[in-house]
Amino acid sequence: MATIKEIARIAEVSSSTVSRVLRQDMSFSIPHETRRKVIDVARTLNYRAKKNRKSMGTERVNDWRIGLVIWCSEQFEFSDPFYMTIRQGIEKECEKHGVSIHRIFRWIEDVSPALDFSGLNGVIVVGKVEADILLQSSHSEVPIVYIDHHGSSQYDSVQFDLAGAARCAMERLLELGHQRIGYMGGTSYIRQHDSIQYIEDERQTVYMSMMRERGLFRDNSMFIGSWGADEGYRLMKQAIQQGDVPEAFFVASDPMAIGALRALDESGIKVPDQVAIVSIDDIDLSQYVTPPLTTVKVYTEEMGVTAVKLLVDRFLGRELPLKVTVPTELIIRNSCGST
Repeated sequence: MATIKEIARIAEVSSSTVSRVLRQDMSFSIPHETRRKVIDVARTLNYRAKKNRKSMGTERVNDWRIGLVIWCSEQFEFSDPFYMTIRQGIEKECEKHGVSIHRIFRWIEDVSPALDFSGLNGVIVVGKVEADILLQSSHSEVPIVYIDHHGSSQYDSVQFDLAGAARCAMERLLELGHQRIGYMGGTSYIRQHDSIQYIEDERQTVYMSMMRERGLFRDNSMFIGSWGADEGYRLMKQAIQQGDVPEAFFVASDPMAIGALRALDESGIKVPDQVAIVSIDDIDLSQYVTPPLTTVKVYTEEMGVTAVKLLVDRFLGRELPLKVTVPTELIIRNSCGST
C-alpha cells in the first residue's frame, strides 16, 4: 500500500505537504500545480488513508463536502425536469470525484432556507439566486459555482445561451412560413434575501423582438402564466376560447408544450396541420408525446457535470473565475410540420 512518504518522494514535496493536501486543508497555501501534482500521484498509487481509532471508515483521497443551494422546492423540481436533470448531473459527477453532497438548502414556497456553509468545502447554486444572499451566510468565503444564473463576477457559473435557443426556435417557425406565431411562457424571477424580483424572461424578449422586426407582433398572441404542464394546458385553453388561434406557437418549455398539446387535442385542433409547436428543453418525454415535440435541446445534465468539475478545479487551486456556456441543439420532430 502506498504511503505518504512515497507520494512525497515522487511529487518532490515534504511529507507534511502531502498530508495537508490529502486532508483537503484549504487554508494551506501552495501553488495550484503542486496541489494537483500531489493529488495525481496519490491517485496513481491508489493511496488510501489508514483507519484510525475514531473512525472505522476508509477516507478517500478526495473527501470534499459540498452544499447545494436549490432555488425551488422538490415538488417544483419534480414537475419540471429541467432542474432535476441538472441535479442528477451533479450527483453523477460528485460520485466520480469523491465529492459528497453534505447539505441541501431549498426554498419552500417563499421561505428562505437558513444558509450555513460551515464544514463545507464548496457550494453549487442551482437557479436564480441573488449573490447577496450567499454573502450574508456564514463561511461565505467557500468556492461557489452558479448554474443557470450569472451570480457575480467573483463566482464561477455554468449557463446555456437561452436567448440563442429562443432565436433558434423562432427561426424554425419562420423558415416554415408561419407569420401568426403565438408565445406561451411563464414568469421569471430572481430569489432575493427577503423577496423575489420579477424579470422579463429572455425567451419572451426574443419572441417580441423578432416579431416586431417583421411587423408581425400582436399583444393578444402572448399567453403568460406560471410554469408546468398544467399551466400550458390552461393557457392553450385560454387561447382557444379567445378565438383566432395563432397558426404556430413558440412555447417556453417542454412541460408547458405537453400540456398545450393535450388542450389542442381535446379541442380537435390538429398538430401540426392547424397549429405548429416548437419548445425548449428536450426532456425525455418530449419524444414520446403525440406528435413528438420539435424542441431546442438543453444539455442540463452536462451543466451539472460541468459545475462539479469547476468546483473541483477550485479545490485544486484555481483562482480565476470562469463562465462556461453550454451549447444547445435544435431537435426536429413532428410537432412543427415539415422535417
